[in-house]
Amino acid sequence: MKWTKTLIPTLREAPADAEIVSHKLLLRAGLIRKLAGGVYTFLPLGLRALRKVEQIIREEMDRAGAIEVLMPALQPPEIWQQSGRYETASNVLFKLKDSGGREWVLSPTAEEVITTLAANEINSYRQLPKNFYQISVKFRDEIRPRFGLMRAKEFIMKDAYSFDTTDEGAMASYQKMYDAYTRIFARCGLKALPVEADTGVIGGNYSHEFMVPAEAGENEVAFCEGCGYAANIEKATSGIPKTTAREIGAAIEKFATPGVVTIEALSKAPYSVPSNRQIKTLVYIADSKPVIVLIRGDDQLNETKFAAKTGAVATRPATVEEIVPLLGAKPGSLGAVFSGTGILP
Repeated sequence: MKWTKTLIPTLREAPADAEIVSHKLLLRAGLIRKLAGGVYTFLPLGLRALRKVEQIIREEMDRAGAIEVLMPALQPPEIWQQSGRYETASNVLFKLKDSGGREWVLSPTAEEVITTLAANEINSYRQLPKNFYQISVKFRDEIRPRFGLMRAKEFIMKDAYSFDTTDEGAMASYQKMYDAYTRIFARCGLKALPVEADTGVIGGNYSHEFMVPAEAGENEVAFCEGCGYAANIEKATSGIPKTTAREIGAAIEKFATPGVVTIEALSKAPYSVPSNRQIKTLVYIADSKPVIVLIRGDDQLNETKFAAKTGAVATRPATVEEIVPLLGAKPGSLGAVFSGTGILP
């Protein structure tokens, strides 16, 4: 097609709100245009590039034996309430009402729809395994959309869902998707690093994310060049440097710390207790129940690991108003001794 017969509105300079190189180039080359924060139009060249990526994905999904479907973006809230995610995922859900007052949800993902479909249409184990995938528009209520297409309110996503009769079958399906993703990134010319990841509210005990190293990246990854271990920071594990006892069998010494409410303050004179010899006491609310978390003074709580450890869907730090009636002291003056509540070391 001739340039004069299509639309390629290039720009000499990128708009001021374009922060990263990819966003600037997409705009300057005339591939996309912003309609509103987190909402973009794909122009002719951008759409052609998108279709080529979609074609690579389709070829690899078909090669892996997956079946393409197309599920609705407009979904009834009942299926989300049944899964329990209507509330736990409410921070990203677009909720709306039609002219008759009926509530609806705009799809950020499709687990609820595909499991409803499978429950209604798959009647025998003889119909399994099945692996369904789609490439469709999704919606997430991003509080701060940024980086162009990378964090948008409306975006295009490929998602796949397998149904198997055994754990071994599920792992075989998982491996097929793992291999397919590896081939997709390779064909797109991207050096992607598969890293162990947290499963989040979806559940399960096995998950990988494919990370592409980039200066504009927001996720941190732990990677060992020696052994090849890779995990995102929410999942990564490591050895904790040992702290030896000052004197085995030494008597416990009690001393007053008036006005000292932080680990750092206690590590300084006149107390001089190293932070790695202190215990930090945190109070969290896990699914409406208080939990005391004990960690070494020089460590930080990973909230994703905390949620996985407790099995809670919703977690948050407790407020001062919640802590004082529960433990009789304010944050900074807490300990787990005789607390009478759940303790998570």
